[in-house]
Amino acid sequence: MTLLLTNLQARAFLCLLRPMHSVMRFMRSRVLVGVLVGVLVGAAVVVGAGCATTINLSAPTTIVNPVATTLPTGTNIQLFDQLHSSIAELSVSITDEDKTRAKSTLATVLNVWGALEPQISAAGGETVDQTVIDMQRIIDLAKSSVERNRPADADKALRFLDLVIQSQK
Repeated sequence: MTLLLTNLQARAFLCLLRPMHSVMRFMRSRVLVGVLVGVLVGAAVVVGAGCATTINLSAPTTIVNPVATTLPTGTNIQLFDQLHSSIAELSVSITDEDKTRAKSTLATVLNVWGALEPQISAAGGETVDQTVIDMQRIIDLAKSSVERNRPADADKALRFLDLVIQSQK
């Protein structure tokens, strides 16, 4: 009888241990997951700190200054044609990765716009203000095409310039 009682006690004790064993295994897995997450977060912080951005204030800037000192002359139609051909060349020079030619062409675009803007304003009309605003957007696209090396901006500027030229006729 004592052997049977001892056997029953042992089984009862084992039945109690099994759930505790699974709880212990669950807790160990939780601790392991926590440690792994901690290690991954720590690694991410160390790697992220190594990729910090350093700003070099003494580096040369990419501001484009017009090369020519005199503004082009001509009628509005002549200046629009010159602007059209210059912006078309701008896209090609950026695509060919010829930065020197792109900067030179942008300087030409800025000079032509410098001559064309006062003529558009002097012509007057109902839509003169909107035309100047639209043209300034085209010039800004031409600038960003060179500064950001984006030939698509030069292509957009060319398409918008075609629309402005058509509206001027």
